Amino acid sequence: MTKRAAIYARYSSDRQKDTSLDDQVSMARRFAESQGWEIVGIFTDRQKTGRNKRRPGFQALTDCVEAGQVDVVIVEAVDRLTRRIADALNHFDLFRFQKTDLHSVTEGPQDFFKVLLAGLGAQFYAESVAAHSKRAMKGGIERGRLHTSAYGYRNLAVETGLNREVDPAEAEVVLRIFEEFADGRSAMAIAQGLNADRIDAPKGGSWDPSSIRGHEARGEGILNNSLYIGVVRVCATSRSYHPESGAQRVVLTPDEIVEASIPELRIVPQALWDQVKAAQALRRQKVAAKGNPVAARRTRHLFSGLMVCGCCGGRFVKHSTTSFKCGEARKGACTNQLSMSQKRIEKRVFDCIRSAFLSPELVKQFDKAVATERKKLDTRDFDGELTGLRAELATAQGRMDGILHSIEEGARFATFKARAAELDAEIIRITALISKTEATWHSSQIASVDIKAVYASAIAEMEILLGDPALVDQAHELLSTLIRRIVLTPDEAAPHGMAVTLEAGIADLLRPTLGAGQPDGGTNDLLSISC
Repeated sequence: MTKRAAIYARYSSDRQKDTSLDDQVSMARRFAESQGWEIVGIFTDRQKTGRNKRRPGFQALTDCVEAGQVDVVIVEAVDRLTRRIADALNHFDLFRFQKTDLHSVTEGPQDFFKVLLAGLGAQFYAESVAAHSKRAMKGGIERGRLHTSAYGYRNLAVETGLNREVDPAEAEVVLRIFEEFADGRSAMAIAQGLNADRIDAPKGGSWDPSSIRGHEARGEGILNNSLYIGVVRVCATSRSYHPESGAQRVVLTPDEIVEASIPELRIVPQALWDQVKAAQALRRQKVAAKGNPVAARRTRHLFSGLMVCGCCGGRFVKHSTTSFKCGEARKGACTNQLSMSQKRIEKRVFDCIRSAFLSPELVKQFDKAVATERKKLDTRDFDGELTGLRAELATAQGRMDGILHSIEEGARFATFKARAAELDAEIIRITALISKTEATWHSSQIASVDIKAVYASAIAEMEILLGDPALVDQAHELLSTLIRRIVLTPDEAAPHGMAVTLEAGIADLLRPTLGAGQPDGGTNDLLSISC
C-alpha cells in the first residue's frame, strides 16, 4: 500500500523569504518521490515562530493527522515543526497515536528519543548563543555601538565609535511628550494631541498611549527610556514565550544590567526627567490607594496544575502556607483527607528528576545534539550574509541620500515623507540585523567547550532554578516540559504516609537510569516513577 505523505515547511524571520519555503518543499517532495510515497498535502507557515503552536499551516497539518489522512509527515528538520521540547514531544505522541511516522530529510526517521534529545540540545545551545550575544551587546556599548532603534535618534554610518545621533525633529516630539506629562496631561491625552497634529508614531501610523506610558520598571516606553538623559542600558530584561499562544513574557534581570553614559545623546534635561519621575510616582500612589487587582493575584506555586489526587483525580491545591491537599476532599467530595508539605513533595520529585538527567546515556545524547547545533553554525555563511546585509544597507542609505538631495534642491518634503519613513525603518531594521548576525558569528567562533562540564553546569542551574522562590514562573515552565502529572495517594507504607508518583512522557529518557524491567517507551510512552 502506498504511503500518504504530508509536507510541512516554515520560516520565522523577515530575513528569510518565500524561497526558503520553496526550497524546503522541493527537498521534501524529492525525498517523497524517491520513496514512492503519494503527497496528499503541503502545509506552510510564513514568518511564524516555532514557539507558537497556533500557526495556520501547522494546525491544518495536525487536523489531517488526527483525521487519519496521513501516514508520514516530512520536514526538512524537526525544528521546523517546533522550537519547544514540550511541543515536539506532544506532537510526536499524536503522530504515533495516529500511526503516522515523522521523517526529517536531513536527520532521518524520527523516534521519541531523537525528538527529545534534538530539542534538548537545540534549547541548551540556543541559550548559550543568547548568553554570548548578551556579552557582545554589553561590550558594544562600551565602544558606543548601540543596538537600539529608539525614537528620537538616527543611525550614523560609521565603522567605529558612536553609531547613533539625535534626530532634531523627533527630539522635539520627545520633549513635547515629557513637558506635557509633567504638566499633568495623561498618556492618552498626549497621544490624542500628537495624532491630531498628524505626527507619525515611532513605527508609523498613530500614537498609542501605551507607547508613551510604557513599563516603568522595565525602562520601556517614551517616558521611561533613560537614553533620553544620555544613559544607555542593556540586558535589563529577558524574554520567554507562552507555551500555547507564543505570547511574550518579559522578566526583569537586574543582575545583568550594564549602563554607560553617552552625554551627546541626551534629549531631556535632568530637571524635566526628575519632574516626570515624580509625576509617575504620584500616579502610582493614587492607583495603590484605590486598590490594585493585579497585586491581589495568587502566587503560582512550583507544581501548580501538576499535582493530582490518586483517589479521585482532582487537583491538589494549597491547604495552608506550607502544605497541599486534595481540592475535592476540602469540599467533602473525596476521602483523601491527607495533606503534604510543599518541602517534602519538592524534595521527592527533585530527586527523581536529578537521577534521570544524570544518566550517562543522556549525557552522551546531549553531547551529540549540541554537536549538531554547532555544525549548523559552522556551515553558515556569515561572511556572505553580512556582505548582503551591508549591501542592502548601503542601497537604503543611498536612496535616503537621494531624497535628502532632492529636498535640498527644492522638492517638497511632503512628496517624499512616506518613502523617507519607509527607508528610515528599513535602515534601522537592517542595522539591527547586522548587529545580531555579528554577535551570532562571534559566538560561533568560540572554541569548543567541555560538553560534560556544560551539561553539569546546566543541571546545577536547573536545580537552582527549581529551588529559588523568586523564579517560580520559569521553574514551573521547565517542569511542565518534563512532567505530566504528580499523583499523590494515601499509603501507610510510603514515606510520610503518601505515595508520590511522577508520570512523564519521557520513557526512553528515563529507562537507562531505571534499568531493565521498566515499561517499554515504544509501546507505552507514559512512565510512572515512585518518588
